[in-house]
Formats: sequence, C-alpha cells, structure tokens
Amino acid sequence: VVMAVSGGSGVRSCWYGQRDVTKVGAAVRHIRKVEKLSENLPLLALGASSGGAFVGLLPGADASVGLGKLQCIVPEIMDVDSSINDAVPTLFVHMPRDERTASFVADSVADLTSRGVRVKELRVEPRPLTPAFLQSCLAETDATKLVTALQDHSVLDSKGFLLSDARGREWVPAALEALPNSLDSFKPDASCLAELMNVAWAKHEFSAQYAKEIFDFCEDKGAQEPVFAEMQDAPADEGSWKTRFGNMEVFEFGAASHPLAIALPGANPSLIREFDPIATRLAKEGYHVLLPHVHANQKTRPGKVSEKDLEGLLQDLLRKSGREEVAVLLGKSWGGGMASSLAGSDVLKVQKLVLVAPAHAEPSSWPTSLPVAVFWAEDDAVVPLPTSPSLRTRVQLFHTEPTGGHRVLSSYVEPIASFVRASAATEVDAKGVPKKSGKVDTARESRAEK
Repeated sequence: VVMAVSGGSGVRSCWYGQRDVTKVGAAVRHIRKVEKLSENLPLLALGASSGGAFVGLLPGADASVGLGKLQCIVPEIMDVDSSINDAVPTLFVHMPRDERTASFVADSVADLTSRGVRVKELRVEPRPLTPAFLQSCLAETDATKLVTALQDHSVLDSKGFLLSDARGREWVPAALEALPNSLDSFKPDASCLAELMNVAWAKHEFSAQYAKEIFDFCEDKGAQEPVFAEMQDAPADEGSWKTRFGNMEVFEFGAASHPLAIALPGANPSLIREFDPIATRLAKEGYHVLLPHVHANQKTRPGKVSEKDLEGLLQDLLRKSGREEVAVLLGKSWGGGMASSLAGSDVLKVQKLVLVAPAHAEPSSWPTSLPVAVFWAEDDAVVPLPTSPSLRTRVQLFHTEPTGGHRVLSSYVEPIASFVRASAATEVDAKGVPKKSGKVDTARESRAEK
C-alpha cells in the first residue's frame, strides 16, 4: 500500500501531530477493508513539506492506530523528528538550496545512522530551463519560444538556470509575451508551468526526479548502498574533472582564463553549495572559482582523505585549470582547517587565504607574507569563536557577526570580495575595505568587531 500525504498551503492546511495520525490510520484501515487487502501488506508512506514532517511521526504511532506494517517513510523537502524512529527505513528527498532544511536533514541522517536505522538521502539540485525540460507542460515549439523569451528578459543565467526564486514571479512577463494564447494560467499552485519553474529553482517543491529510487529503497533493493551516492566512477562531463581519485564533480564559476580560486566545504554533505554566493561574487571579480564535491567520492570525503591526498587533488585541479598558483584558497569548518594546513604548500602556491569558522588554524604554519581573512559567527556552537588573540593579531581581516551559527553567511560575501580585491600589501578594515591609514576606520567597523 502506498500512501501519499500532501503538503499544506498556509498554517490552516498543515498536519497536526497525534490527532491527524489517528485520522490517517482510520483512512488506511478503511482502504484495506474496502480493497480487501491483508493487514500484513506493507505500507509505504510518502509526504512532502508538512506532509513530510507528518510521515516522520508514523514510526512512533501505536499499533492500535491501524497503519499495519510500516515498510518505510519518505519525507520530501522536510525534516522529521528522528528520535522516535527506532527501526523504520527512512529516505529523505530534499533540495539543498533550502539550507535550513538541509542542515536539519543532515542531523537526522547522522542520528538514524548512529542508531542502526537504514537511511538514505537524495538531493534535488537546480535544473537549467531547456525546451526538453519544459515539454512536460508545453509543446516543443512553445517551450523553445519561452526559453528564448526568458533569456531576453534576463531571467536566466548563461547556463539556463533561473537567477531568482520562481515564486518571485519574475518569469511571468516573459511567459505572457512568448505564450499569449496559452491555456496555462501561470498561477501559483495551479499552473503546470509555475510548478515546473519551482522545480527548476529547487528550493521547496515536489519532484518526480527520483521516483524509481524511492520505490527501490522502500522495496529494499540496493539496501547496502551508502547513504550518499558515489560519483568517482561517473563518466566525465561538463561538471566532472579527471583526478587521481577518479572523476570528481566540480562546480565551476567564472571564466577558465581567470586566476584560480578553490573553496573547500565543511563536513556536512548537505551544505556542499554553501560557497555558491561567494563563488558567484568572486567570478564577477575576475576569478575562476572551483568547488570540488569532495563528499561524492569515497576516497576524498571529510574524515577519510588525508592532508597529503587533498593537496594532490587540488594539484590536479590546478593543473587542469592551466594555472601555476591558487590565487585564493577558501574553506569552511573541516575545509577551513584543511585550507589552513595547505596554505604553505609549495605545490599550490596559495596567494590569499579565506577561512570561515575553521575547525583548526595554526597561524605559525602560514607564510609570513600570506594575506589571511577569517569569518565567524559569535553564536557558532559547532566551532566556537576562539578567545585567544593569536589568530586575530595575525590576520589582515577578522570579521565576526553576532548571529549566524556555523554557516557561510551572505554578510560575508562583500567583505570577502573586497579582501581578495585588495593588493597583498594593503591592510583592510573589518568590512574588508582597504584602510587609508594604519588605524581601523571605526565608522565602518562592524558592531560585532567593536
């Protein structure tokens, strides 16, 4: 038996705890009775948004509710209360662009894994808008017209990805222009095209992309597969780079002819795109930015890859880029600690170092002439803000925010851009802006720095 639980549109349509678990149990019993289905026939429960949170409650339901044998649960675009699940296999399908949900999902995956519950995670990434993608809603001719109109209206980037959230409706004028006689209403939650635009943006929407994988998981096919899909043997393509560890998925920003910047992520695999806003900004500053997906290769995952092997991986990226030095090396958390350790590499020749809440940082190991910027949130509970002055006094820029937790914050983007723009000999203030004198311009200094 497959049970799909819808999401909600506003608080009034969301699901509510045990009260609704009892109601759904009654509905399942009714279906089993009417369809003459055995109570031993497994139940597969899928839910999205508030429905996803709701199916997360089912493993804790009392047998008297009448759900029968719960084979698996599939929460989509939502986290669950993993503490009540002691045995039911769980498959999370979510969109990493929703960073808050992605962070919670990572915590749940870690909790369930530690307690021996079979769990897997599938990530739905943004999709480029192509005529083929739009043909589930439009005829081929109309789909081609719409893509052209979206490009003319500057709704898409050079690779066909939406530049802003589809729910902001900036694509609608282009659609009205390209498809004046369309039967599609273009209305939110009612239009085929509007829903497809939400899938392309990939932040909070249903997606049928992994339908086969969902049922394979629930039917226990490939039960020994790892939580995260392996990609080292993936065929080379536009986003795949050949390295000594096999083909590596690498997210690229900016022109390949520009100076090279490399960003290393933290240990949380759901937050591999945290550096995207900074990478986009550095690309505008004239850098070729690479974000290697180290989590997707078993040999390069955080906690498994050695410092020497990671240096070798970055050397491969350096060579393939045709550059002789890493102009800017960035890293957060685990990646920040690794970036700190590799800052003095004779092979990589790092010119500038940017660290976000690094897991560890040893200023004594850095070349004395290396410009360094450090970013931290004061409420970071994962890697707390250090109290020792040794790090602050060594770096050119130490930027803090009062809140933000263990994340790469949007408020870091412009200070980082200013820092990399400044010459190596130039001191910068707390905003990353070059100083006019030896004193910090307190008028521009952040409140947290004061």
